[in-house]
Amino acid sequence: MSFHGIKRERVTPWKRVPKVHCPDVERESMNNKPKRRRFYLYPQNRHLDAYTKRAALTVSRSVVSLESYSGEEMIFQCSGTIVDSVDTCNIILTTASLLRCSTNRNSVVDNIKVIVHLFDGRSFDGHIESYDFHYNIAAIKIQLDTLLPVASLAYLNDSIVIDPSQLQDSEKKSFQLCPHSNSFDLFPGVSIIALGRLNRKPYDIMAAPGEFSIDRCHYGDFYCKELFMTTCKLQYAVMGVH
Repeated sequence: MSFHGIKRERVTPWKRVPKVHCPDVERESMNNKPKRRRFYLYPQNRHLDAYTKRAALTVSRSVVSLESYSGEEMIFQCSGTIVDSVDTCNIILTTASLLRCSTNRNSVVDNIKVIVHLFDGRSFDGHIESYDFHYNIAAIKIQLDTLLPVASLAYLNDSIVIDPSQLQDSEKKSFQLCPHSNSFDLFPGVSIIALGRLNRKPYDIMAAPGEFSIDRCHYGDFYCKELFMTTCKLQYAVMGVH
């Protein structure tokens, strides 16, 4: 039996059953194919293990897609994480590159408009709550009638352990009474998953597994010494979420 005549299906680790044919969705999907193909060129993004899939799907409803415009011109595309949802106010944490002006890198682009796409395809106007170009972080607010799923955040320990064995040694020390801590320890080699969402139908979730690195960002606009890196292979659409 020959399989050469069988049409290859779209590469994605999430696909389970064929979707009902819809011309509008198909047309939007065609527009996203180059981005999707580039993302899935990396084998680690195409072949996700069960742990990575479970972790990504657990928080996927808190991951959104964002676009910024100046008039009709698109400025930037990225992803963000819903970190707060109270009454009608919802706060999204993302990269400040969404707002950055190309001619003056420390200012917001003129006449900026931000669009936020939720996991269910609904779109809302985003309002700039705060931003910091040095730390490359921005908070975007959207208003809607329902509460949104919020990601569970934890403080990072200020002191990063370079050698994982040092972390094990500290755990073996004698018992001491200390305040409860919600901090999280990072060390080189610990598993990291970068998440993102496409900004067109069907608004797929994207997961890029990798490892935490103590290397610093020394390219583009990222010269902040507090910014670290991961080995996750991604694209701009995934920026803003880890």
